[in-house]
Amino acid sequence: MFQSPLLILAIVFAVIFFILRWRPFFAARPYIKTAMAVFLAAYCVVVPTAALYIMATGFALSALGDFFLDLRGEKWFLPGLISFFIAHVAFAVYLFGHTVPLSLYTGYERGMSAGLIAATVGFYIWLKPALPSDMKIPVAAYSVVITIMGIAALTTTLPSLLVPIGAVLFIASDVVLSIERFKFQFPLGKQINWALYASGQILLAVGVVAGI
Repeated sequence: MFQSPLLILAIVFAVIFFILRWRPFFAARPYIKTAMAVFLAAYCVVVPTAALYIMATGFALSALGDFFLDLRGEKWFLPGLISFFIAHVAFAVYLFGHTVPLSLYTGYERGMSAGLIAATVGFYIWLKPALPSDMKIPVAAYSVVITIMGIAALTTTLPSLLVPIGAVLFIASDVVLSIERFKFQFPLGKQINWALYASGQILLAVGVVAGI
């Protein structure tokens, strides 16, 4: 699993882009940024399980979102957000096939779900005044879908803890991105965002493949 050349390439490109985050923008950078998620999609596809094609679709859409978000200009942010929205739908569809049924929720599942919902609502209320009027609904919709994905990951029956850990890191990266974009910037914000995002994506991919 960890010896997969595709996974190794995904990690290598994640590190390369982390280094590039310290350098000024250049035309090829968005293409380099997509490589990690592209290789993670391929990593899922080579596993002989049709259901993982859904996860592969999610990673492929993440690559598209990465590309849009790294382009210059505000007009590319919404296409990037939409790409990640659909990616999270794909992740949630797969993960909800491997979660504890709602009727069997224990205090743990109820607590994790309620906590994530409360955190999402609280963060959106805090963020909303800083959002442009045309972004309030898209960001709200995105917040809903990533919360659904997070609940599916936190209540998963897959054996690897990398799945919920990866999902939490993914969500944390979006929190950092939102603060940086709409509230205020802070030292190493872009580097922190990428480190959380890349780690989350890689752990999520490894976790679901390990569960097959």
